Amino acid sequence: MKLLFNLVRKDFKRNRIITTALAVFMILSAVFMSGGLRITGIMISSLNGLNKVAVPPEYVQMHKGEYDEEAFNDFVKEQDGIKDALIVKMLDINNKHIIYKGESLEKCLMDNGFVTQNEKFDFLLDQNNKIAVVQDGEIGVPVYYAEVLNIKAGDTIVLRDGNYQKEFKVSAIIRDSTMNSALSYSKRFLISQNDQDELALHMGEWEYCFEFLLNENVSPAVMGNTYMDAGMPSNGVAVTTGIFNMINAFSYGLIAVVIMAISILLIIMSILCLAYIIRATMAEENYSIGEMKAIGIPEMDIEKIYQIKYTVLVLAAAIIGYLAAIPFGDFFSETIIRYCGYGDSQRIKWVLPLAGVVLLSFFVIFRCHRIIRRNLNSTVVELMRGEEKINKEGHYALPTKELKCRNLVIALGELKCSWREYFLILLIFVFSSFLILLPMNMNNTIDNPAFLTYMGIGKSDIRIDIQYSENLIEQKEASIAYLEKEPEIGRFSVYKNGYVQSRNGDGEREYIRVQNGDNFVFPLEYLEGNAPAEKNEMALSYLNAIDLEKKAGDYVTVIYQGKELIFRVCGIYQDITYGGKTAKAAIDFDIKDIESYMIYLDVREGVDIDKKVAEMRTLLSDSKITPVNEFVFQTLGGIVENMSLVEGVAIVISLLFSILITIMFLQLITAREHSAIAIKKAIGFSTRDIRIQLGIRILVIQFLSILIGTILANTLGEIIFAAMLSSLGVARIKMLIEPVWVYLICPSVQLLVVAITVIIGTRIIRNYHIRDQIME
Repeated sequence: MKLLFNLVRKDFKRNRIITTALAVFMILSAVFMSGGLRITGIMISSLNGLNKVAVPPEYVQMHKGEYDEEAFNDFVKEQDGIKDALIVKMLDINNKHIIYKGESLEKCLMDNGFVTQNEKFDFLLDQNNKIAVVQDGEIGVPVYYAEVLNIKAGDTIVLRDGNYQKEFKVSAIIRDSTMNSALSYSKRFLISQNDQDELALHMGEWEYCFEFLLNENVSPAVMGNTYMDAGMPSNGVAVTTGIFNMINAFSYGLIAVVIMAISILLIIMSILCLAYIIRATMAEENYSIGEMKAIGIPEMDIEKIYQIKYTVLVLAAAIIGYLAAIPFGDFFSETIIRYCGYGDSQRIKWVLPLAGVVLLSFFVIFRCHRIIRRNLNSTVVELMRGEEKINKEGHYALPTKELKCRNLVIALGELKCSWREYFLILLIFVFSSFLILLPMNMNNTIDNPAFLTYMGIGKSDIRIDIQYSENLIEQKEASIAYLEKEPEIGRFSVYKNGYVQSRNGDGEREYIRVQNGDNFVFPLEYLEGNAPAEKNEMALSYLNAIDLEKKAGDYVTVIYQGKELIFRVCGIYQDITYGGKTAKAAIDFDIKDIESYMIYLDVREGVDIDKKVAEMRTLLSDSKITPVNEFVFQTLGGIVENMSLVEGVAIVISLLFSILITIMFLQLITAREHSAIAIKKAIGFSTRDIRIQLGIRILVIQFLSILIGTILANTLGEIIFAAMLSSLGVARIKMLIEPVWVYLICPSVQLLVVAITVIIGTRIIRNYHIRDQIME
């Protein structure tokens, strides 16, 4: 064993560059694998810890307007499936009346409700994940605003409406198990009962959340049907625990999934590098291996000599990678911890990464074993004659006639001759290019306003939200009257939302949110079919189509006001809002059944959108008016910020890979072609010529790899990204790329980096001379 370790140590010293490059590949693979799993572990622990204390409801029905509390209590008593229930009273206050540091929250997308602490469940927690308590004159601010507006404990929030004004001191930053994420468009401020009663006399509108905890084996869908069938108050959105989990998974888990996807790419690249290095090293030592076989050393012992080297390397990389993943994972977990806390169990964030690294190590060691065994299969005669090497490498004869571009012709000829050897390097460069473009394209897609089409919303400049209230129709009519007269408005379309019943594949009745309006003004991209054009047509969201087991051309029966309505499914679109289960059809909802209106509009060319929004907010003060680009930023801003960091890390790592691979490849090639280089010098080729020939070989490979990597990023990358979002209702996604970056800047940077590396790495050729070959 001591002899084996001495051999390994000498081999490490002899091949420092190759060993270092391989070690870096393995360490980065381990860092990303364990880092992604650490983020996942922290997310699971944090969400479990938050939910354990906060006890979120499993079914919530929001409602605006009057209701019969006694009828609600009777309903709860009659249902065996209900474990507990409560009514949360939220005082909704217009954002323009909420002032922080002299500015209102009018530009904010969120709906803000002022609530008191609950007594049974659905508690609002402080930053220590304790049930928050506020006194009169104090306020608990959602963590979303603490992050976006940098609100801190001790700051002052002012509520002002006309002559009435009330100041609150921020005493707590609130974590909300149901409305934490930016993807949840409602936020809750915590105040005392006395302050809520006082505010209700001067401003705001009451909204009620009817919340339920359910017994085991009672699904939220069944609860929703029972609730609606009983005629309980329902002028608002219904939300289930599944939707809460979906929102959290997208908000906090997407980064972990992307990092692990990068890790898989790095592992593949590392395995390819490992395979190439093992084959190249053993090909150079064929004669020595043949001698060892000839004198009777068992093949198993020869294998150990090579296996122990890579086993030591893999284990060292695993340990370093696991330790380095601690700060790496913690950095990308800051948002999760800020919103959810540290969780109830710290063990999972250590165990998951450790399990991942152990599995990774076993996989790489196993691959080393297979590669080494495959290279030891040759006979003693073949090894000592070098026949296998000759057969695999081929030969290239120098051209005998004069050539105009001799360096180019020779370089291409050598590439053609040894294409098997270069094919592996091509694959590694392809993955390196893919590694740059995949996170970049993902980030550009999410950050693009056109991503709204995956949220069931057509691309427009401005959206107007008119939520249910006693003046719902008046607000809608006032908005339409303004838009029709305003010369700076180009086009607009009004949509109303309501609910109908249908049956899923299991025969259970479910309520579907249906939007009625002109779907051709601001069109979506449909997976199948098209938008509804006739009254008997309905378009379904992707998850809804799966749930109802329908495809384009099928018929679906829905129930509205006790009547069965039959629609032909004309199209299927993608939507990640409202649990991904929505529909579009020309259903003439009764006024009392309309949950909300949404108006989408475009301004005319040259009109400043922000100025127009400010004007509209003044004239249409009861409606929520949001520029679509601001809507995207406020909804997905935190995700985009983290994705940008991941993108930057991926670019740096990919370029580092390119440098290390190029150096490693040059060292192996120049060592194996030592005699050929010396002969070229002897017959008149200058050192510059030989360096150019090597550079052409590598740059041609790099160019081809960039081309293939770009195609894969725009095709396979879309499939990978859609797979990540499939549970949210996205089956297929079109990457929204930045052409200048993808097709010009990134390829140029990659080629430049490799070219500089080649210039530096080929300097060793100056030392090669024919006399050295003769002496050998």
